[in-house]
Amino acid sequence: MRLRIDPWLFLGKLVVLLFVAYWAWMPLAPAYTRVLLRASQVGVWLSELSTDPAWSHQTELLIRPDISPTAIFFYQRAMFPPYGLDPQGIPAEWIMANLVLLVPLMLATPAPTWRTRIVRLALALAIALLLQVFDVVVGIKSYYAATFPNAFSAFSARLYQFLDAFVQSWDTQLFPFLIWAGIHLRQLLPAALVPEAAPAAAASASRAERRRHQARDR
Repeated sequence: MRLRIDPWLFLGKLVVLLFVAYWAWMPLAPAYTRVLLRASQVGVWLSELSTDPAWSHQTELLIRPDISPTAIFFYQRAMFPPYGLDPQGIPAEWIMANLVLLVPLMLATPAPTWRTRIVRLALALAIALLLQVFDVVVGIKSYYAATFPNAFSAFSARLYQFLDAFVQSWDTQLFPFLIWAGIHLRQLLPAALVPEAAPAAAASASRAERRRHQARDR
């Protein structure tokens, strides 16, 4: 049987979980920043598969706790020194803030079992992490395109600027709802659009009936 969502019960649980997630997130954010740093290092490495030595795997990512425990800094080893540029920071707390909404959305939505709920939550977190890595990579590329325009085409520069503005505008609101809605699409659609699955007993009886017909035909 497909579970339906009671809107008032869902809203009540969501509000409570939002408060819990907000207060729990503050001490957890520095630890999650390190997870995002490791994942972003992979993303940046993949984005710098270049034959140009000045741009081939030259970006270094690091955290500077003395400045901010929730900021990711990047340093281009080949291009920054000639211009006297210091490591540039990306406020990771804004990139990661979508989890404060996504986790309550996932936990407030009914599921047949807690195992199903946890699997869905893990899937949502994995998708969110990929989007966060994309945010970091786009932010770095946008800075490079603006600072070193001769190294990028006009189209690439405009594309990175658009993507950077887009993810900054929608990351904390739109993306969590898209992930949540995509995973729970069947529950959110009207019942008429999603036919109920046949009960297991009926399916078993149907298979037995087919076997009897096959035996008679022989």
